[in-house]
Amino acid sequence: MIRDLWNTAKGILTDVKVHWKRPAKGNYVSYKEILNLGIGGMGQQILILFISCMGLGAGNTLLGGTLGLKPLHLQYMAMIQTVLGLLFTVIRGVIVDNTRTKIGRFRPYIAIMGFPVFILITVFMFLPFETMSYNEKLMCTFAFAVALSMISPLLTDTYTELTTVITPNSAERAKVMSINSILYSLAPTVYSIVLPLMADKLGGYTNINTYRYAYVPFAFAGLVLNMFTAFGCKERIVTSKDYKPKVNVIQGVREIWRNKHWWIRNIAGYIGFLESACTVLFSWIYIYGTQDMTTYAILNTVLGTASGIAMAITPWLLKKLGNRRLLLLHNGLNVLFVGCMTFTYKIPILLFVFIYLNALVNALTIVYNQTMHSEVKDYQQYLSGKRMDFMFGTAGLIGTPITMLTGLVVPYVYECMGITTNYDILFDPVVRNNIFYVLCVMSILGAVLNLIPYFFYDLSREKHGYVIRVLYYRAIYDDYKNGELTIDSVSSSVPDIRKGLDFINAPMPDIPALKESLKQAKGVKASTDEEKAARKDGIKAAKKVLSEGKRLVLEKNASYILSDELVKYDTYYYRTLVKQAEMLLETPAERVPFADFGEIEKLAESLPESTKEEQKAKKAAIANARRIVKMQRDAARAYPGGVKVPDPERLKNALDMPQDTKEEIKAKKAAVKSAEKEKMKYDKIMGAYTEARELADRSKNSGKAFEEAARIYDESFEGEAEGA
Repeated sequence: MIRDLWNTAKGILTDVKVHWKRPAKGNYVSYKEILNLGIGGMGQQILILFISCMGLGAGNTLLGGTLGLKPLHLQYMAMIQTVLGLLFTVIRGVIVDNTRTKIGRFRPYIAIMGFPVFILITVFMFLPFETMSYNEKLMCTFAFAVALSMISPLLTDTYTELTTVITPNSAERAKVMSINSILYSLAPTVYSIVLPLMADKLGGYTNINTYRYAYVPFAFAGLVLNMFTAFGCKERIVTSKDYKPKVNVIQGVREIWRNKHWWIRNIAGYIGFLESACTVLFSWIYIYGTQDMTTYAILNTVLGTASGIAMAITPWLLKKLGNRRLLLLHNGLNVLFVGCMTFTYKIPILLFVFIYLNALVNALTIVYNQTMHSEVKDYQQYLSGKRMDFMFGTAGLIGTPITMLTGLVVPYVYECMGITTNYDILFDPVVRNNIFYVLCVMSILGAVLNLIPYFFYDLSREKHGYVIRVLYYRAIYDDYKNGELTIDSVSSSVPDIRKGLDFINAPMPDIPALKESLKQAKGVKASTDEEKAARKDGIKAAKKVLSEGKRLVLEKNASYILSDELVKYDTYYYRTLVKQAEMLLETPAERVPFADFGEIEKLAESLPESTKEEQKAKKAAIANARRIVKMQRDAARAYPGGVKVPDPERLKNALDMPQDTKEEIKAKKAAVKSAEKEKMKYDKIMGAYTEARELADRSKNSGKAFEEAARIYDESFEGEAEGA
């Protein structure tokens, strides 16, 4: 046993040493990069704790217990903040999803936005609350909270999104997130020990000095640690080399709304809002019950180990169960443990045991929830052809009325139970226990409701694997079209696509026959040691074959995603759209305002509709024809003398301009802005034309692009083999 543990530890250390700067074959992320992600994550966790001090929620100790703001007043402010946040969310989505820098889409914001967040909250902490009236406190809190809600997601959400694009490999992503979560959880472990002890010296969590002289220094440390991620990690999105983010808000939101897996995750959140109602139990027991901050610090530290265990085992659980089954297991256990808390909250030792177990299963979400979020984004890119990240937040605004209404429930319960401006009633054990019981019952109901939608979630890890293969296949075409196919661009995509093709072409295994073989192997009689050993080997081999067969069935059942992509231009639906595109392209772009597109409209109207596929094709063709007519009207207004097609080299040349002096920087900025403005105008007005050209070209050359990529890969592989 000891030798096995030693060998395992030795193997891990060797792996870390070998792949410290260079990832293992088939992977993308080195251990050095994971460490940078984790150190930055520690900073993020500290800054998130700092930001949470400004959270407009009924359970906020600073705003409620320290400043004395009423729970419903806090919730009313939160509702107004949410309404104002509609605009902020849209703006952030457009800005971030259209960001183009040398270091990526998210890292610039991670590097910059920590500073205004830190300054804003620090200023708030040192306001003279001691001399303020209630209304003055209310107005200051609202103003600072709204300002913070505008900018803080550019810090916290960009870090979260970075973890989803650090690798396109789902299994590696889970591994990276698991290691990262263990690393960044060191920050909560430290501050859960230190902050309660500092709070005890500074007057407790209901004293403003605790936040001024304990939280602020910690937040500054978090600001420094955050830089490790900003400058020590990379973003790896499966796109072509020249992919430029171009996301239209309305179109992007409509595309996301067609994603059923996105809806399932959001609906689960809408109806499971009560699940976290009991999270205040542990802190309230020690703040208002025992008032023993030393024990609180110790138990907080012990409680932190639950997250560490969960983070360590989540990749293994994901491998064994998959996202959906792990989520169902998590929610089922959550119901069980919260139920046990309902009957043991008067017995501190037993209550802590179930709080610990509940914390452990809830911490599983730290890794698998992000993994699921990443896979849903990849699936969205597969559906729409565009990479969208922050636009998911914009699409989620559709649920704002629901979240605003449901957000009133817990504060309303607080006030019904007697918690208004005076949180001191929680010092009364009778009142406190009654509130605890109600919150536990609410959490059980929330966990049950949250569980229901996921019975309809079917984006398995196998399906996600084929989604990535399709994205690889499309990126190969883009690089082929732009003359940028290289061994670096195809080294991962070609073997992964070929692996998928092997699964597609493999015969479907006969699972009943394999089960029968295992049954026969188990039924073999053995009397001698040799016969027993042979029987054991036979059972082991039969189990392995059955396991591989089941795995192959899952792969083949998911492989339609890739096979459909390979033949989609041969389907009636795409043949119809390609024909429309070719008819449109017969007119040069410059002549669009003066052309007659009546034949395109007639073709769409005359299509048959006796089958579902024909109905789908006709509907799309009619919509496309109407879009073409609208394009012509818009082009006639914008380009009365004929469409001016942008020179594709103009923007490229502008981006390549020198910027060594102030004058050169100014000239480059003006040139880029002018070129982008011209191109954006053309893309907006002539979108139907450019998409038609893309569709017609892709239908002819996707297969050729993959053949060329395979040739480049094979020649490089042969060269390496000969060199070896």
